[in-house]
Amino acid sequence: MGLPKWWKTKRNRPARAPEEPSKRIPTKADLREFIYLDEVSLRSLLSSLTGDLREGASEQLSDELQAEVAGALKVGNALTGAEANVSSRFQAVNNSTTQTSRKATVQSWFKQFHELEGLRLIEVAHVAKGAADHAALLSTTDKSLLSRSDELARGELVEFRVQLSADPVYRLGTTVTEFAGMADDYPDMFGASGALASLREVQPIGKVLDRLLVGLIPIRAFAVDYSVVAIDGIKYVAHNDLLSEVELDRKPLQIVGVTEQLGYWKDLRRVLFSEAEVTLLGRISRTGIQDGWTPVKLADLFKETVPGLVAQINAAGRSGTQLAPGSGISNDARLANALVQYAGAILARNKHKLTEPEQTELAEAVVALQDRSGSVSAQHGAFAAIRTHLAESIGVTVGARRELAIREQARVSSGLPLFPTLAPTATSLVQGTSATVEEENLVDVEIIAIYW
Repeated sequence: MGLPKWWKTKRNRPARAPEEPSKRIPTKADLREFIYLDEVSLRSLLSSLTGDLREGASEQLSDELQAEVAGALKVGNALTGAEANVSSRFQAVNNSTTQTSRKATVQSWFKQFHELEGLRLIEVAHVAKGAADHAALLSTTDKSLLSRSDELARGELVEFRVQLSADPVYRLGTTVTEFAGMADDYPDMFGASGALASLREVQPIGKVLDRLLVGLIPIRAFAVDYSVVAIDGIKYVAHNDLLSEVELDRKPLQIVGVTEQLGYWKDLRRVLFSEAEVTLLGRISRTGIQDGWTPVKLADLFKETVPGLVAQINAAGRSGTQLAPGSGISNDARLANALVQYAGAILARNKHKLTEPEQTELAEAVVALQDRSGSVSAQHGAFAAIRTHLAESIGVTVGARRELAIREQARVSSGLPLFPTLAPTATSLVQGTSATVEEENLVDVEIIAIYW
């Protein structure tokens, strides 16, 4: 018996020549893996530039869905339950196919958008040689190397390599949620360490943050290649390699923005707490280099009714989970130090110098209050008592917003954690802030994509 015709055809077919290695293996520049992608923004921007966009998988997807429904109606048997089983199985496969097709289509759109030249004000660049002096620096015309603050206009497209990190406010909310969950699962462990009392005070903060964030994740990332410098009172975003030979005081540049939880392509735990180096593409939402930012956008709604809410949320995010430097110092001593700094800043604000009797009275008040470091409410009570003492005994006061800033500065400078029972454990998951609050230089963007 002879071999089947298909076997002969296959055996007699000439061997295909191997492909060129350059055609089979992509170069490093061709590799792009997404962490986050705002598909709506991408489609809108690309449509405005190129016209109508058509999703190739949409018509095929519609046919598959119709075929599935028709098959269920014809084959289904209400007595055996076959209809439900067949429909469920096909639906699961169809969902997987749809997701893969959609992501592949979106990636092709991004590649098309990213290859359009002249769109980005700042893009990832390399500097062959640094500027020799200030004059050479200011003569730089490439905006990817040097951009004046007012040139960072709303709507401009910018691209930075950054160390990706969630804003401390989101870190605080995540930490509170995780610890609350562990306390529910293991109450004996948390009860023995005395952490349950702190958790009861922390949980409302976590619930408020969850409600205000409503599925949004604020990002605060440090630019890897850029710094902020001031020349003749004007701030510039400058490439670090361009500044290599110029003596200027450099400040770190931070890129801030809000992302949607559903836009992430990877597990949030893998990307938001590791400070991995990635590339971020976005549109500037506020012109210029900013000195402040509200990560919880919905909190702005309460500015009129609760004026200090935004500042309190930001302050809690900065210092709420920090581990104070100097492990040999007790929290009582840190609170005493914070109260002294707090009182000194209010007095300096009012340009008041204490007399010897006033110094003695203030020192006695601090000693009487320093044992209140064990909880959030006790710490607030200690600061309030010092504020009342200064107002009634010495006659100096300060506005509510300024008072909050002074209090948090004193807390951070002295290393006093807001949640003392949780702080040593929490900081193993969430890094604390530095001992001093430095001037911030922020570029506020609407984030389109995060990838590496």
